[in-house]
Amino acid sequence: GGDAKPVVVHNAREFQFACERLDIKSKTLRDNSPRVIVVAADIDLGELANQKGGSVLTNVGVVRVRPNTTIYALGAGATIRHGTIEIHGAWNIIIRNLRFRDLWEFDPTGKYDRFGWDYVRITNAGQTHSHHIWVDHCDFEKAYDGLCDVVHGSDLVTISWCRFAGDARGPHKKCILIGHSSGPSNAARDSGRLNVTLHHNWFENIEDRAPRARFGNIHCYNNVIETAKYATISVSGAVTLVEGCAYSNALVATSFSHAKDKLTKNLGGTICIVDSRNLNPATGGEGKTADEQFERTNNFRSSVERAALKFNAPADFKWADLSKPPYRYDAGPVDMVAETVRKFAGTGKISWPEPK
Repeated sequence: GGDAKPVVVHNAREFQFACERLDIKSKTLRDNSPRVIVVAADIDLGELANQKGGSVLTNVGVVRVRPNTTIYALGAGATIRHGTIEIHGAWNIIIRNLRFRDLWEFDPTGKYDRFGWDYVRITNAGQTHSHHIWVDHCDFEKAYDGLCDVVHGSDLVTISWCRFAGDARGPHKKCILIGHSSGPSNAARDSGRLNVTLHHNWFENIEDRAPRARFGNIHCYNNVIETAKYATISVSGAVTLVEGCAYSNALVATSFSHAKDKLTKNLGGTICIVDSRNLNPATGGEGKTADEQFERTNNFRSSVERAALKFNAPADFKWADLSKPPYRYDAGPVDMVAETVRKFAGTGKISWPEPK
């Protein structure tokens, strides 16, 4: 949004109007009109009722953000309920200091595949890929599907200083999915894209996907993962560097072969673990299947040494040295990361000026 005059919103209709630029008739002009949106009150997207509802949660909403948009709340943050913020073939987006709540209903099958209710969904619009997205200092709790998914060729995404968690009803099942599927059409679209950085995020009381990645290049540094069944999964050709991360009470902290995306089907991935810890690993036996036994045996083991690590070549930008991330960063010491992340991740930890 740059230095555009902030638009202050208080309810779902105002939020949709501002994000989707419904005041501008020309699509081209919508995409090229920077906007800063300040969320000044808790918002119930269910009032829009423009996404398929469920058996209990009958009113669900979705807002599709246009390019060149900053969305944030002041002070302690604001809460988005009953809906999805979708970045749908858009670029240059910041989402900051928001809580996401109440997008879940019980699924007796336990699969949670009936509805695609994500809090934040970063995806494509036809041949237009979303790119240059930053999700920062947000707080996500239990949802039906994903908390913050990056799929369908999206690229150049950073997720930082966020909290991802279950709630009193139990652990959240699926946190962050990077890469929708391992099928051939997805391979063609995603290869060279899905370049994602996750740093200083706090995952607690979850089951899976911190993150689960296919095809892309994933740099995870200084994240804290507490109590997970399957934490960081890198499969289907994804390359994941885990650096200065702290895991505790995880059954499988990291894996490079998982479920249908496994080495025996040539759908494994690459993972390299540097200066990280896996404390108090959860116990769950040796595994009932050969795949589970493989994961237990290779839990928190690199598939490649750091000196030999090579990221996948990018599709849409220049990356001179594929042996290291293409940006400067400072990964703090792992013995300090848990204290730092618990203190500063989530909402209410940053200060932006009041809009004038």
